Amino acid sequence: MKRTWLLVAVFLLLGAGAWYSLRKKNTQAGTHVSWDMNFAVKNPEAITKIFLADRTGRTVTLERQAGNWQYNGRFKARATAVQTLLETIKNVSVLYIPPKAAEPAMIKSLAAEGIKVEIYGENGRLLRSYYVGGVTNDERGTFMIMEGAEQPYAVHVPSFIGQLRVRYMMGDDNWRDRTVFAEKPEEIQSISVEYPQQKSASFRLEKVDKAAYTIKPFFSTTPVSRLPQRKGIAEAYLLRFENLGAEGFETSNPARDSVTALVPFAIVTLVKTDSTTKQVRFWPVSVEQRAANGETFVIRYFTDVNNGESFLLTQDHVFGPIFRGYPYFFSHTAKPPLRN
Repeated sequence: MKRTWLLVAVFLLLGAGAWYSLRKKNTQAGTHVSWDMNFAVKNPEAITKIFLADRTGRTVTLERQAGNWQYNGRFKARATAVQTLLETIKNVSVLYIPPKAAEPAMIKSLAAEGIKVEIYGENGRLLRSYYVGGVTNDERGTFMIMEGAEQPYAVHVPSFIGQLRVRYMMGDDNWRDRTVFAEKPEEIQSISVEYPQQKSASFRLEKVDKAAYTIKPFFSTTPVSRLPQRKGIAEAYLLRFENLGAEGFETSNPARDSVTALVPFAIVTLVKTDSTTKQVRFWPVSVEQRAANGETFVIRYFTDVNNGESFLLTQDHVFGPIFRGYPYFFSHTAKPPLRN
């Protein structure tokens, strides 16, 4: 009898232990129970490079360089996109362990559509390597599996509801910085603004001394103003170029070639003191009319940077202040921004 009770006690003890282990594995998914659940890098400041690749051959390389992030070794990366990715890498955790019945479909999806993620630290040390798959049926989790592991997981970022795959983006336009001009005034040698259809409004502003600037007509056919230059107007105008960004890229817009073949509304050429030059052309694309007086005004522009380097959509309320006419810089006028 005692032996029977002893066997029952041992059976109950082993059963309780197994139940507890299984319950812990399934209910404490947010903790790092095993190596293949440890997706997060809790110290993103230690990350020096992030590599992404999809099954179609597209790749993304983000590298930290002198306080900024570079995209694919050619462009400045968009800061908000990089910050969102770093926050995801820091906070991603396991939401739950999928049921065994669901694993084959998850693994098949990861193999066919997964995005490979490699995260590196100092001296090229690999910190994490995993695959990002699709979204769970309730759209609250995202499938991930660690490189070399067999168990996929549904992961999330606490306090965020939605899929994480979109944060591991592919494609140039998603990662490239949208800044058109970000210049320090003291590093600008000259700015010319040409209005091909309003030549008398075109001008060239040039630094002639440490704090002295001249403003002259862009075209020789325009008479030189004999009026005094407005005090501080050149310096104030240069400040406009400190932070001018686009709404978005229009790289694959089917109208791109036909638009750039047209005469632009404005051509802005900026030369820095180190002789680097940037030329930006603008074409009105979104024009509205005021009901009160029938006056038309521009909302947006198609914008080309350096003859095809970038093709973007910009907003007039951002760039409008740089579209000044030549008379604006002289004391008898204080006209609003020039409009097409």
